[in-house]
Amino acid sequence: MRRTSLRSKTWRYHGSLLVLALIGWLAAGEPLGAAEVHITTNAQRPTEAPALEMKDDAVQLSLDQAIEIALQQNLGLVIQRYVRTQQRLGITQSLGLYDLLANATLQAEDDNSATVSSTEASKFKQKQFNFSFRQVVPTGGNVTLGWNSSRTESNAGVRQVPTSYSTGLGFIFNQPLLRNFGRQNVEREILVAQTNSRVSHQEFERQVTVTVQQVEDAYWALVGARQQLVVAQESLGLARDLHERNRIQVEVGTLAPLNLVQSEAAIASREEDIIRATSAIGDAEDQLRQILNLPSGDLWQKAIQPTTPPQTERISIDVNQAITTAFAERPELHTEELRVAQARLDAEFFRGQLKPSLDLSLDYGYSGLGLIFRDAFDQITGLDFRGWTARLTFAYPIQNRAARAQSATANLEVERFLTELDQLKSTISTEVRRSARAVETAAKQIDAARISREFQEKNLDAERKRYENGMSTTFQITQIQEDVTQARSDEVAATIAYRTALAEYYRVVGRLLEQQGVTIDDPDEPDYASRRFSFHREPLPGEER
Repeated sequence: MRRTSLRSKTWRYHGSLLVLALIGWLAAGEPLGAAEVHITTNAQRPTEAPALEMKDDAVQLSLDQAIEIALQQNLGLVIQRYVRTQQRLGITQSLGLYDLLANATLQAEDDNSATVSSTEASKFKQKQFNFSFRQVVPTGGNVTLGWNSSRTESNAGVRQVPTSYSTGLGFIFNQPLLRNFGRQNVEREILVAQTNSRVSHQEFERQVTVTVQQVEDAYWALVGARQQLVVAQESLGLARDLHERNRIQVEVGTLAPLNLVQSEAAIASREEDIIRATSAIGDAEDQLRQILNLPSGDLWQKAIQPTTPPQTERISIDVNQAITTAFAERPELHTEELRVAQARLDAEFFRGQLKPSLDLSLDYGYSGLGLIFRDAFDQITGLDFRGWTARLTFAYPIQNRAARAQSATANLEVERFLTELDQLKSTISTEVRRSARAVETAAKQIDAARISREFQEKNLDAERKRYENGMSTTFQITQIQEDVTQARSDEVAATIAYRTALAEYYRVVGRLLEQQGVTIDDPDEPDYASRRFSFHREPLPGEER
């Protein structure tokens, strides 16, 4: 009866592992479809964590839930949202180049001074009011339309009347014809802001990808730690069964007491394994809580029970196709390509700075003068007194060293970014090959670990029969039990390694977000082409209301 009891307990532990494996196999038979998750780039503070299911005093958490919480709560992404919003506002800020500028001047002057001639004024008073509008135009010039008026009092002998009024309406146009001519030169800062905004979008996508991978790694680390605890507990059960068997045999005198010492040592060793496994679970839970940025309180005190099984479908990988996909999808490559394009625009701009400056200035206006303001105003409205000036100004630095150095530096910058782009492509290609190899290796390790576990379990059954027939020792049984435990542990580690290798593979090919159903909602950039001269004043993120 004792033997029957021992065997039933042993097979109970084997059966529990078998059931777990069967559940995993059934789960692997159905692909785990990721739920759609939308994440916005608008700056916002973390919201309250969603309510999570509690069962057996533990938080029930699936991988999809963990990813969704992290995308809303993770502090790294919260910071990145602020950066993204600020960079998008940079385009609106750069459009200030075309803001219509209104100037107004009100001036009063009263001067009393000694004179040596009757023609000089000893008393002079003047009041002026001037206003103008100035507008930059896309060709690089600027247009000014202004009005000026003044009232002057003077006791100078040459003046027939002490008080007079003067008015003027003027139009001024300044336009560079060589250096700094053209829209691309004028709107360089707008193009830079646009590039920076697009770079920040790619950086946000990269940060989201990194966060999703961190969640996956932390989640599977917790799953692995919990399964390792199960393995350690089953190993402890095997050791206790053996110790119970030894105790009975020692009591009936068929076994030396030394065997009890060996089996007790095995139990102590397995209990130590459980302590380490329990500590690893706590560390894994804290790591996951930190990534999810869970609020302090019960969620940091309750255990986390992962509900997504680690088993999943195997994938086949075409390395060449994966590299092509990575070149098309990786946000880091898009960022580098944007920088190359910006460097080329800068190089073109500084080549233009090598030109001499030739500026055209045109002044056209009307003036009026009278004893009363109405007379001066009527002369303006009647277009009685017209004047104009046209001027060309040419300048060229003989050595032109500053512009030459800037142009050469910009050309070198283009070459540097192109080289960095090639280097990044090489790095990405290597990453894809390495990650594909890691996925294939992890899949093979799962099969090898499963076969090893099966053989070790069969070996333990065979050794147990030898032990029951007096042909083996406690030491040998203990050693084989440790081999079984190690084989089970290796199988768990291989399964977890496959999931983390899979996440890394999808990251390096730029498909991790798509694989997890994550969509980034990013507001459109301001259409600066249609808003150069717009007076529409929309509320801006972060603007005080």
